[in-house]
Amino acid sequence: MVDAPIEITLTRDLLDRGLSRYALARATREDSADLIRLCPGAYVRAADFRELHASQQHLVRVCALNLVDRVRPGAVLARESAAVIHGIPLIGALPEQVQLVRVGRAGGRRTTATRTLPGPADYEVVETEGISISSVAQTLVDLGRRRSLASNLASLDHVLRQGWVTKESLMELVDRHPGTRGNASMRRWIELADPQSESPGESLSRAVMIENHLPMPKLQRKVLDARGTFLGRVDFIWPELGVIGEFDGKVKYGRELTSGRIEDVIERERRREIAIEQATGMRLVRWMWSDVWGSQRMVQMLADAGVCATH
Repeated sequence: MVDAPIEITLTRDLLDRGLSRYALARATREDSADLIRLCPGAYVRAADFRELHASQQHLVRVCALNLVDRVRPGAVLARESAAVIHGIPLIGALPEQVQLVRVGRAGGRRTTATRTLPGPADYEVVETEGISISSVAQTLVDLGRRRSLASNLASLDHVLRQGWVTKESLMELVDRHPGTRGNASMRRWIELADPQSESPGESLSRAVMIENHLPMPKLQRKVLDARGTFLGRVDFIWPELGVIGEFDGKVKYGRELTSGRIEDVIERERRREIAIEQATGMRLVRWMWSDVWGSQRMVQMLADAGVCATH
């Protein structure tokens, strides 16, 4: 089982520290919110929890449920809850309840901490350190039937890049239940997925391009100068339009800060951009998370460079 990124404290530990049940209840009220109750018997510090991104928060919920042994016998971690255990990236809001499936059972069940849905008899399950969890392929198919294009591209691109599944194996899994709602969407997501996409931000960028009917670029192309010197590898390139696109997630700056100040790192990146533009004669467009989330900003930036909707 993956470790939680923050400390989870059990009720008995809080009581052992001298906190009364009345004080514990008071500490979880919305107006004070010193603690957050994830499920019966498990708490986290509210300040720590709020600093986590959505996938990390959901992972903490899964770990808390497992810690207090609240997963009912026969239940399988599934959908978003399986994704965070497998390390599959997700984009967008995540459910507050841990997602479970009971294989071969009819009907569902919902509590404050869990949501349980039925699963077919051939539902793919694997065991991880004694925990039953939907397989990577099954998890992707479940997500594909219910989540957005952006989230599914991020998930599928990552898993295909890692070599954990193939498009063919995913299609076979979808086709086992031909009448299932969401199959048409999942088939489309599989066709659009590309293992060359190297980050959720790049996958989200492609989703914006698809949804806005932009011509699709080539991905991860090397750029050389006239002497054959490697200048870099670009995220997106439209050779016929003379445009290069780069998603700037700021992560690379963090990795490079050991070799200089942030100003120096940014200056090196700017010199790289100029060298690429001079070597290719193309225009380089760079966008950030805020531009992609406000998708029309990214679309306008590309339109200004000549990458416009095809219809």
